[in-house]
Amino acid sequence: MTSVDHGVRDSWDRIGIQLRGHARTTPIRPAADAGSLDAVEAELAVTLPADVRAWWALGDVSADYWIPGPFAPVALEEALDARETWLLVAQEDGLLSDRDGEEEACFLPEFVPIAMSPGGDGLVVGLRPGEHHGAVFLWDHERWGLGAPLWPSTGSMLRDVAVALETRTPSPLRQAAPDGAGAARPDRTHDSGDPVREPEC
Repeated sequence: MTSVDHGVRDSWDRIGIQLRGHARTTPIRPAADAGSLDAVEAELAVTLPADVRAWWALGDVSADYWIPGPFAPVALEEALDARETWLLVAQEDGLLSDRDGEEEACFLPEFVPIAMSPGGDGLVVGLRPGEHHGAVFLWDHERWGLGAPLWPSTGSMLRDVAVALETRTPSPLRQAAPDGAGAARPDRTHDSGDPVREPEC
């Protein structure tokens, strides 16, 4: 186990302890094996960040809505299905773009979802080379655009969620402004530690 694997595992174990304090039983997201992850890298012609591989390899992750926002972890196959759907919509609407830059007006092949909200939004990992490689962004399926990264990596997202649940402090999630101006606002958590999305303005 690498240090990255250990860090992801440790963060999830801490999160899991907090979630087990709730009485209800939640579904488990299936783990992805190394062969499946290798196949995804080959198909997409990308190298997944080590913490993303470690995240999908975890075998006991709750598929409930515990990620701030709220977002639920999705299995590898679900992530690829959502990615394909968003790419098809972008293509049909003529929104595919090859523009460089941190913000795009369309969903790009280099984005891979790791979690989804009930309303169809996603947390996506950016796989383009550069400063934000591996960063986690909010993908709004209605506004079709990215703002500033929410977290620099999947591993940092998990660490922040673990701390928020353990300390019953506000979630560190920051949503980019829909106008792309880079402004952000923090979400908060219930006293129980359950994440809550701030109402849209």
